[in-house]
Amino acid sequence: MRKAFLLVGLTVLGFAVKAQPYTSRLGRFQVDQIRGCAPFTINITNTNLSGNGGCTAGTPCVMSFDGTNSCPPNASCQNAIQFTYNTPGTYKLTVTYQNTGPDDITVTVDPNIQPAFDIYTCAGSQVSINITDKTYDSYNIDFNNDGTIDKSIPSGNNQTATFAYGTPGNRNISVKGQKLNAANNCSPKVQAFMAIAALPTPSINSLTATDASTLQLAFTPQTNIEYKSEIAFNNGTNFQTYQTLYQVNSMTASNLNVNGSYYCFRLSSFDPCANTNSYSLPVCSHNFSLALASGSDQLSWLTNSTGVSNILIKRDNSPLVTVASNSSSYNDNAVVCKTNYCYQLVSNYTGGATSTSLQKCGTAFNNTTPTAIINTSAGVNGTQVDLTWLQDPAFKAASYDVARSPIGGQFALENKVTTTKYSDVSYGAGGYCYKINYSDACDNLSPDGLISCPIRLNGSLDPSNNVNLNWSSYKGWNKGVKEYTVQKHFQQGAPQTIYVGPDSSFVDQQQDLVNQSVYYKITATPIEAGVTSSVSNEIKIVKNVNLFYPSAFNPESKMSTLNKTFLVKGHYIASMKLQIFDRWGSLVFYSDKDEAWDGKRDGTAMPDATYVWTAEGIDLTGNAFKKAGTVLLIRK
Repeated sequence: MRKAFLLVGLTVLGFAVKAQPYTSRLGRFQVDQIRGCAPFTINITNTNLSGNGGCTAGTPCVMSFDGTNSCPPNASCQNAIQFTYNTPGTYKLTVTYQNTGPDDITVTVDPNIQPAFDIYTCAGSQVSINITDKTYDSYNIDFNNDGTIDKSIPSGNNQTATFAYGTPGNRNISVKGQKLNAANNCSPKVQAFMAIAALPTPSINSLTATDASTLQLAFTPQTNIEYKSEIAFNNGTNFQTYQTLYQVNSMTASNLNVNGSYYCFRLSSFDPCANTNSYSLPVCSHNFSLALASGSDQLSWLTNSTGVSNILIKRDNSPLVTVASNSSSYNDNAVVCKTNYCYQLVSNYTGGATSTSLQKCGTAFNNTTPTAIINTSAGVNGTQVDLTWLQDPAFKAASYDVARSPIGGQFALENKVTTTKYSDVSYGAGGYCYKINYSDACDNLSPDGLISCPIRLNGSLDPSNNVNLNWSSYKGWNKGVKEYTVQKHFQQGAPQTIYVGPDSSFVDQQQDLVNQSVYYKITATPIEAGVTSSVSNEIKIVKNVNLFYPSAFNPESKMSTLNKTFLVKGHYIASMKLQIFDRWGSLVFYSDKDEAWDGKRDGTAMPDATYVWTAEGIDLTGNAFKKAGTVLLIRK
């Protein structure tokens, strides 16, 4: 494209701006440049090379700088000697003479590209640059950006140059590219640089295993310093060059066997001027494995411990424990079966670097057989029995199997529960034994538990209203029964302890003419501490009224030892009526007031004879009773 035309007088047409101008195809005119970077300004320096008089005011020429005959508005195409190209491309510059016709020359306009280059710091306030651009045929380097070209190097495989500043300090480096036979008008690229006396020793921030074949190394680089990484396999001494690093803060090491080997890395600050290195301390990965055993997750690893202060073991991304730097294994015994755990190692180095292993995960298990239930207590409550038992706290039960059997019979599963108690509401009158087994949280089954048989209490009365108690010995405790306690109570009032001892029977001979109903219960106390007592069924004993009466009486007897009246008495009587009949069945006496018969009927003495009597009543429990007999009336 055209940018501008400059009209000049014929007096300047022969001015040369270049010592060796470029001649047109037919040799009629010259230009100062035929190649350059956009924007590229070209000057026609001579139009009279052939001696034809050139382009004058009297014989003007028509110039076409881009191969067309058109001119910009308000401009003339005649005798124009300067033009600026803004767009890269190849153009035909044509000068048309009035007498001899056109002549031309080819003009090349290149893209104006700032050449890319890398700066590498050297010790001793030196610098090395590597021009990575391949656009130009040569490059002009101004190490101080002061307009003086310090070095010019041709394009090729080794586009490097070094320079010594002499003193440290901030500098600007300029690099400009130039094509062959081209103007030196391309834009330079300028980069800042700090010259230093000595290269700093690098340090690694972290080494992280990202997968089974990859390690990621991170560090903090300094500007314009070239680093080299080195690797050692399963040791921390035999290093070999791995990668060259520049203007990055990390490195990925791939195609490794992270699960089968460990790798050590170190960094060096490389001085390309002296071809020397300044090394960091090494940082090493882990050959880390996890093995699962019953009740234990077992970690083991191989690494180099040089420079390591300690190793942090993480479980499920949280700190678990810190071990010594020279440790190579750890057993995690605080695991719960059927729980998945993920472990990771972090080696902490004294300089602040860390090395993080891969995560290794596994589901814990425990195949230890849980201990049997050996202490079960039973409390009978009416027609149900309440069972409670102790379980070894070292095992966590998932569920308990409660089995029941008739005494001497086969056990059958009664129910499953998740707590250490169970109530059998169908216990009824008793006669059952129980056995508790369980499976723990790890699906391990316990051995059969100790059979538990609740206490069965029975009682009976003798003719004297003595209570005979007997009970079955309690079974269900590992160390057995220490003693039995017999307690009784009445309808009202607190229980009374009437026996404590090892026997399984007891006779209650205590006479009580007030309380007809008596309740008994047996409590078994275990030998082993911490075990709950067991309680029998409660029984109710209703004592008999036990009527007392004479077989004969003499109303006229002078002896005090003989009965003078006839009276029926007894215990626990709420109400009673007494009737006496003669041998013909006639009623001779009746009383419901606890009165005695004096042998008379309506005030008239009855003759000596045998009489029939009946006693009917209600006892203190509300039960009816009836008794009949004969009595002999004697008056002689």
